[in-house]
Order: sequence, then structure tokens, then C-alpha cells
Amino acid sequence: MEYAKKEAKAFARAKMHGLWGSISYPFRQDLDLDEKGLVSDLAHYVDTLKIDGFYMGGIINEFWALTVEERMRAQELLIREANHRVLTITMTGHTCIRTAIELTRHAERVGADFVALMNPYYAARTPETIFEYFRAVAREVDAGILILNSPTAGYILSPQQVAKLAEIDNICAIKNDSNMEHTNEIRRLVGDQIVVSDPNEDNWLVNCSFHKQQVFLASPSPHLFQWKNQLPIVAYTKAAMAGDLETAKRVSGGLEGLRRVARKWIWQPWATGALPMARLKHWQKLLGLAGGHVRPPLLEMTEAEKRDLEKDLAAAGLPIRA
Repeated sequence: MEYAKKEAKAFARAKMHGLWGSISYPFRQDLDLDEKGLVSDLAHYVDTLKIDGFYMGGIINEFWALTVEERMRAQELLIREANHRVLTITMTGHTCIRTAIELTRHAERVGADFVALMNPYYAARTPETIFEYFRAVAREVDAGILILNSPTAGYILSPQQVAKLAEIDNICAIKNDSNMEHTNEIRRLVGDQIVVSDPNEDNWLVNCSFHKQQVFLASPSPHLFQWKNQLPIVAYTKAAMAGDLETAKRVSGGLEGLRRVARKWIWQPWATGALPMARLKHWQKLLGLAGGHVRPPLLEMTEAEKRDLEKDLAAAGLPIRA
């Protein structure tokens, strides 16, 4: 790493900027990891979509369905392929603290710029045990740690809990998947200490224009709503950062059709606990990415569902590939 443990907060403040994507892991028909597809997809994100960083190994990537060896292998492949062209962050959380430390140390060795720990979803559920979970991992590693504050864990960390965690030397950022009021309270409490990111693309224009959010970290939106020679999120972000809000609003408004499709097929099912990874992967396949299958207990889409999604996407302007 390019920084010492006590420099993690300053390094994150200096380096976490722009658009960061969240990469899906494609599985072959035999449900083994599609390594070739994974590497090809990353090349598309970096070279075509011009992302500034990428997030790997998290919920989008079905981390719960991967072995520890597979999680490490994917880290190695993606970090090697990135080759310092963009910054990297890998989710290394696990219910077993020893395994979380093992995954984090491996990420450090293979060159990840940051790691992420999801709010623990088993055993640690009181404020005291949640704090101990993060503290126990953080004291054993040097990497800057992002808190993945996700309702997928079954609860959300309060702003006060986040403020307490921000006192740990190498806790340097948070991806806060909650409402704007909750995120703004975290900004008020610790926005001058750690990098705070709302990962909802619907909010990104407001966040970067008025709340001075420095990084969009991270969701699949940058690769669901953009393709070759069509980079509206990049365009409206640049306009907003330059103070041209009229242009930013106009370009952002052009994405409303795709946003409605994403809410219907991805985000609303997710909010009910029905993880929509098969739908996400089919959408990606229609854009020429690897797509791939999902591992049980997740279910594949029916042919009728695929046709309905394709119809909605075509109506919203997605250039579907046969």
C-alpha cells in the first residue's frame, strides 16, 4: 500500500473521487467462476466507461456463495487486471473474524487500495459487539477500511455508531445505503473525518452538487446506464463539478427511463429481500457483458421474465445486443 495505517483517512480523502462501479461476478453454466468473463468485464468498465475506481467482492458479487479461495482468486484477477489504472476496493468481511483478517491481509498483499467490511449480520448485533467486530479486524491490518452500511445485514448502523467507529485509525470511509436524512446526519457528525458516500445514483447529482460528496461509491448504475460512446453519468458529473447545473440536470434527466426500469426490476425487489442478481446479470448480458448464472439459493429468470425485462429496457432506450 502507498500509505501507513494512521494515514488511511488522509489517503482516502485525497484519492476517493469520481465514479466507482460495483462489479458483478459471472458464473458459467457449471456455476464455476467465469474468470475470462470477469476480466473482460473489468476491461470494459475501465477502458470504455472510464470509471475512476471499482468495488469488488460485495453483495452484488454474491460473496456469500463464494469460497474463501474464490474470493481471493477474484481479488487477484481484478487487481492485476486493473494494474493501477483505477483504484480498487474489495469487501473482505466475514462472520468469522479470523477469516475476515485473512481476506484483508490477502487483499493488502495483492495490492488493493482499500478494503470494506459489511456491518456484521450474525453474532455482533449490539452497539458494543458491532464496535468490537470492526475494532478486532482493524487492529490486525493496515489497509484503510470502508464501512459497508447495508440493510442487507438486517439492520443499519446509526449515525452515532458510525461516529464511534470513525475513531478507529484505519476506518476511512463509509458506503451508506440508507435515506438522505440518515446520510446527512453521518456527514454532520464525521464528514470531516471520513469519506461519506451515498451509493444511490438517483441522489448523485444532488450529492455532488450540494452536499459536496466527492465519490460515488459504488453501485452497478455506471455500467447499467452507460455503454460505448454513451456516458451520461460521466457527462452530468463533469458538468455538475464544473458548476454547470443546467447541463447536469438536463443530461441526468435523460436517464429517468432507465432509472424506472432499474427500480422495478432491481432496487424494489432488493428492498423486499429478493436479491435480483439474475436480473442484473441478464441486463448486463444485453449490453454485451459476461452476464452469467447465479448460484443457489438464488433463482434464474424465466424466459417470460427475460422477455418482459428486455421489452422495458428497449422502451427506455437500451441498445440491446442479440
